[in-house]
Amino acid sequence: MKQKLPVLQLFSLREPRLLLSGQAISSFGDGVALVAFTLLVLDTTHSAVALGWFVAARTIPMIVFLLLGGAVVDRFSRKQLLLVSDMVRALVTAFLVVLLLAHSVHFYDLLGVAVIFGIFDALFMPAVTALIPEIVDHDLLPSINAVRSFSFNVVGNMLGPAVGGLIAAFSTSWSIAIDCATFVASAFTLWWMHPTPIPTRDVTTHMLHEIREGFRYVRATPWFWYTCLAVVGINAFVFSPVVVLIPYLLRTDLHASKQIVGYFFALGGLAGGLSALVASNMRMPRRRVRRMWTYWTIGNFSALFIAAATNYWPIFLASMIGSSTMSLGGVLWESLMQSEVPRELLGRVSSVDWFISLGLAPVGLVAASTVASHVGVRAYYGWACVLFSAPALAVLFSKRANAVDTTNKDFHGAGADS
Repeated sequence: MKQKLPVLQLFSLREPRLLLSGQAISSFGDGVALVAFTLLVLDTTHSAVALGWFVAARTIPMIVFLLLGGAVVDRFSRKQLLLVSDMVRALVTAFLVVLLLAHSVHFYDLLGVAVIFGIFDALFMPAVTALIPEIVDHDLLPSINAVRSFSFNVVGNMLGPAVGGLIAAFSTSWSIAIDCATFVASAFTLWWMHPTPIPTRDVTTHMLHEIREGFRYVRATPWFWYTCLAVVGINAFVFSPVVVLIPYLLRTDLHASKQIVGYFFALGGLAGGLSALVASNMRMPRRRVRRMWTYWTIGNFSALFIAAATNYWPIFLASMIGSSTMSLGGVLWESLMQSEVPRELLGRVSSVDWFISLGLAPVGLVAASTVASHVGVRAYYGWACVLFSAPALAVLFSKRANAVDTTNKDFHGAGADS
């Protein structure tokens, strides 16, 4: 009998089906809210600087609380923590809708919403990573992570903002209300899931000790530590500045229309989503670290198309290659963590990963903008691509980083790709 494709096996299971449905709905609401919050801040303050502070008000608390969030995730039911996170954000957005209807929204209200969202993002991200291996078998980890990536790229980054722009043109109150409703829907799917086990932990242990325990695991694990060191530069100095530098390059240097800027982001979301769809039907490769870093290295080198661009087509190509390879590598990375990290440590280790991966993003954004203003966006990406390819290539060919795939005999069984 012909075996079902992994993604079909995945959707035949109740728990993953509920989780993925709720996350897809929530991603759509996030995309709608992205447009609504941007317009709310600009309509309230008429200031680009204020919009920057609004983004920072969500990003900084998330980074600050990530390590604490990981420790909390390893003490309590991951499903219940996700449920709490969704319900708190639903209540916050409902309160904001009331303020909007009363015409009494001020900028500090929006900052407060951003801070609360950032804090609960720090809880949500490690919790969902730690929950997944509790509800699916090892061989379906790539599929569920790929479907999540597809949902994030296509539903969250494409459909949500597109619909959000249409709704926000009519009413920002409706946009925020839709976001609130999607949090409630996501919470309902989590509530409907079967209970998941509470991690076996000594709750009398101090939180700081548990956070250090997560760092100790990371430092003692070459594939994890080397990846964190190599990826932080690519994230902070190559990919994070894209949202600022590429629109600037297209509009100022290449004199492209506003629609072209929109197409750039849309193509990136589409390519990432299609790559995730492909990955959802793939088995884990035998050489997981090497395959992952092959994808990410190609993604980094795609920035050379930006460096050589004389019109917008090479930039579109860079967006599609970069998004697709980052998506494929991200699916392998999530699955690798969920396969190799002990369950009782997964929340903390995942939080360390997010903390390192995102920690330098604000610095990278400022540094890239400053350097690019002096040497030009294309020259910046040419040098950044070359500079940060060195640590990527080092991990790609490192025997210590790849040892996890040569010593793990249990993994190399049926279903793994060569």
